Amino acid sequence: MIKEIVGSIPRDENFYDREDLIKDMWNIADEHDIFLIGPRRFGKSGILCRMYDKPEKGFKVIFMDCEKLEDPYEFFTELLVEVLKNRTLRLKIKDCANSISLIPIKIIDKVKDHISEIELSEIKVVLRESIEKHWKEESIRCIKELNKLAFDCNEKILFLLDEFPSLLKHMIDDGEYYETKLFLEWFRALRLDLNLTNTRFIIAGSRNIYTVYRNIPDLLLEKGEIKNSQLTYFSLSQVFNDFRKISIESFDTETAKEFIKELFASNQITVKDDIPEKILNLIGSPVPYFIQLLISETKRAHAGNLTLEKIEKIYNERILGPTCRYYFEYYEDRLKEYGSINENGAKVIITELSKAGKLTKNELFDIFMLATKSEDISKFDDLMNDLEMDFYIKFDANNNYSFLSKILSDWWLRWHPSSTIRR
Repeated sequence: MIKEIVGSIPRDENFYDREDLIKDMWNIADEHDIFLIGPRRFGKSGILCRMYDKPEKGFKVIFMDCEKLEDPYEFFTELLVEVLKNRTLRLKIKDCANSISLIPIKIIDKVKDHISEIELSEIKVVLRESIEKHWKEESIRCIKELNKLAFDCNEKILFLLDEFPSLLKHMIDDGEYYETKLFLEWFRALRLDLNLTNTRFIIAGSRNIYTVYRNIPDLLLEKGEIKNSQLTYFSLSQVFNDFRKISIESFDTETAKEFIKELFASNQITVKDDIPEKILNLIGSPVPYFIQLLISETKRAHAGNLTLEKIEKIYNERILGPTCRYYFEYYEDRLKEYGSINENGAKVIITELSKAGKLTKNELFDIFMLATKSEDISKFDDLMNDLEMDFYIKFDANNNYSFLSKILSDWWLRWHPSSTIRR
């Protein structure tokens, strides 16, 4: 039976819905690499883990969390370790050890039916030393050999790279411009130049790839790692132009109502039909994370019969109050990555939009100019793109912006009732 889990990745019986989306992703992955796009907390990691836990026939699936990785060497070390965790691939690698020179013979000697966590730690150290010597060329050769293994077995290797944008951010933040250039060249060549018919990648992340990547080509140019003529080659559209973009949406209303009922039922709480409706009216767009948060707090705080008034009281006093503030602080912290001027502009825009409910693009651009002292429309467009991904702001066909998530808008106004416009 499904249980409410706030913050952790839902797996096994706690994973809910999304089966149609996952089916589409399997079909697309047969021929294309995939970029899974969606705001934070929409369930991207849960979808990747579901694909890892329940792989489609004909795929060997390798899952990798890139959140804490900081350079190409660490990335490829972890990738090979995850490959070696797969028993079928591990034993096939042992049979063709001489063709994969990145995996030293002393590691091959350890390859067996089962590898312990201690052995994996030892393998990781040896792999890192081997990879740093001839990283780019040898890693390409290694991937080609893995692709050949998959081809010989009439299967595909699917690499699920979660939090991939964070790896790029860490490299740039640490000043590893040369390594960033190498990595981008490697990753592009891997997919576009080698004709890897049996290797696929799906990348995703809570960080917006457009925000992370936007300034990387200019930084590489500024640091002398690339020439002006290479700017287009290293642009986001070129580096990732082969990826099929798949957007993840919030639950539809009926799915969300069933989800709410099942979560209450798992806690032996029977609810009337008006309760799920009330919850959705309070939080706005049915994002699973926010549904779970409200139900979790309801379970803790309610006594006796659950009424509409009790739900609203829990929402206003606990969800929007100090009790749950830390669940939302990530969103505010993310604004610090925009730079001081855009951070202030974003805060003002979020506040004014929360108060008004809906504002036109021209109205928000006027606010942006007052807050940032900038008349650059392209910077405004970039900022609004970031806020669409990070703060659940939507742009409609009538040229209006509004909050997709009522709960996030309510929380922001609870803690940021006024905005600061630079005079």
